[in-house]
Amino acid sequence: MLTVPWPLDREDVFDVLATIRGGGLFVYPTETVYGIGVALSAGADGIERVRAAKRSPPGRPYILLAATTEMAFSLWSEVPLVGQMLGWSEWPGPLTLIGRARDGLPSGVLGSVQLPGVDTMESVPTVSVRVPGDPALRQLISRLGEPILSTSANLAGAPTPVAFTDLDLDGLAPDLVLETERCPGGIPSTLLTIVEDPPRVLRQGAWRPKLEGEVQE
Repeated sequence: MLTVPWPLDREDVFDVLATIRGGGLFVYPTETVYGIGVALSAGADGIERVRAAKRSPPGRPYILLAATTEMAFSLWSEVPLVGQMLGWSEWPGPLTLIGRARDGLPSGVLGSVQLPGVDTMESVPTVSVRVPGDPALRQLISRLGEPILSTSANLAGAPTPVAFTDLDLDGLAPDLVLETERCPGGIPSTLLTIVEDPPRVLRQGAWRPKLEGEVQE
C-alpha cells in the first residue's frame, strides 16, 4: 500500500497518477469526508473492487467526481435548465446532482427512476455527479483526465470517516492512500435529483439551498 501526503508534492504526482490509471483502488480526502474509489475507466472490475473493499451489497450506485462543471455535464444525456443553474452556481461544492445518464457508463454507477411514459411507467437510468470543493482534488482529477468513482471510505455499516485515524485501512486494503489529518467539512454532500420535476432532495447534507433574501457569510 502506497501512502502519500495530501495535497500532493510535485514528485509524488507521477506515481499517484500511474496507480490510479492502472485501475488502483485508492482512498482520498474530500472537503466533506474521506472517499474510496477508482478511475471511471476501471469499469465494472474496478467498481466491484470498491464494493468488495467496503463489503457493500450489490445494486447501490456510486457517485462520480468531476474536475469541472463541463466534465460533470458530459456524464448526463441531457442537462435540464435547473441542472445548468445549479451546476454553474453551486459547483465546486458539496452538492451531488442526479441526472439522466449518458450511454456507455458502467452499470455499477447507474441508478434509475420511474417516470410516466406514453402508455406506462418508464425506467430512466441516472448517474450522480458532483464537482468537489477541494481544489487539489479537482486538479488531480483534471490531470487524470476522467472522473473518479466516489463513496465514503468505510466498511458497510461503519461510521463515515472524517479523520485519517477513522480509516480502517487493513479492512479496506487500498493500493493507494492520500493522507491528510482531517477532512475540513465532516458532513456528506447533499443528494438532489433533477430528473424529477420539481427537483427533490434524497439526502440532506452539507449543501442547502439559499433562501430568498438570505445573507451569505
